[in-house]
Amino acid sequence: MNILSISSILPIHDLLSHNDFVFQTYLNYKKRFNEDEIIIIKPIKYDFNLFTILKGATRLGKLKKKYQWEIHGFQVEIFPFLSSWGLRNLHSLLTRSIFIINNRRIRQLISSRKIDVIHAQYIYPDGVLAYLLNKKYGIPYFVTSHNERYFFDHYFSRRLALKIFRNASKVLPINQTNASYFKSLEVSNIELTPLGFDESFLRKQKQMSNGKLSIFTASVLIPLKNIDKVILAIGRLVPTYNIRYTIIGKGPERENLENLVEALNLKEHVNFIDQIPYEKMADQMYEHDIFIMPSFFETFGRVYFECMAMGIPIICAKNSGIYGLFRENEEGLSVDHNNIDEIANALEYLIANPQKRMEIGMKGQTLVKKYTWEQVSKDLHERYLNSIESLS
Repeated sequence: MNILSISSILPIHDLLSHNDFVFQTYLNYKKRFNEDEIIIIKPIKYDFNLFTILKGATRLGKLKKKYQWEIHGFQVEIFPFLSSWGLRNLHSLLTRSIFIINNRRIRQLISSRKIDVIHAQYIYPDGVLAYLLNKKYGIPYFVTSHNERYFFDHYFSRRLALKIFRNASKVLPINQTNASYFKSLEVSNIELTPLGFDESFLRKQKQMSNGKLSIFTASVLIPLKNIDKVILAIGRLVPTYNIRYTIIGKGPERENLENLVEALNLKEHVNFIDQIPYEKMADQMYEHDIFIMPSFFETFGRVYFECMAMGIPIICAKNSGIYGLFRENEEGLSVDHNNIDEIANALEYLIANPQKRMEIGMKGQTLVKKYTWEQVSKDLHERYLNSIESLS
């Protein structure tokens, strides 16, 4: 089977930094289905900002206009396109340019590699290209959806997005919030498909702590992660409970968070650890008892699954990330990200009820075992085969 993946968020070495989930998905996929071939298209929009052009800092400029790469053993093709990102309706229309501008290369790719199935990772421009390839060549396609609800607030971008969805074999939103929303639009081919996590995080649950209870957050330190409200909640709990809060990560918000800790006189209860290499992260996480990250918005948040895989109970924000994937107060907890009382109460519930804390951790672990990369790869492979067979 020859698979064409289209991902506008694909990182290109250290030249263009983005989320690496597509590489992670297919590296794990190839471990199980090595006979399948995977080619990746990365759409890159043309930059028309004069300052950026004069500075030589355009996206294509950073790549020195090199349109073919080999990364992690995958053939990666760069497809430029026109965009107007801030104007959603115009953007949705302009992204069709990806098919026109790259038409010759598309013909060569389709004829030489005999693509069987296409997987677009976003609606625009990835899903647009998949839809147009389907119309011209009859190749079935899938669309994974992330944080793209804003396209449905505008007439033309909403109309085209729905057309892309309804012609896809399946639409695969990675969180429950989007899955429910798309179903409310009477799109019938929706299947919730969270991202996978590495099996190395699956561990025997740590024994119940008898001494100081360890709470932690692991993330890039930016306002979006809402860590300041967790610190405020911790400040309410330390007079009563023997707890320590560890913040793992680095980012522009670090200084503000340190100042808040000092202002609240919490330096004995809150500590910071710089970003840890991913291969050492599991060992660090395993030392803790509770994970909390009530972000303002989280498209998914793989770290929640990684913690749950260890039997560590998690607290997330409502209507964000993995919210809706677990049973409330049974497999995880959620809070209003703006409500410090709710954050403090959720933490106190897990701190003051050790047996319930361990039970929630164990049930959360059972839940996420079906989302290992191995299982995600098997499910993806089966979906691809089914879409091809449906054409027979």
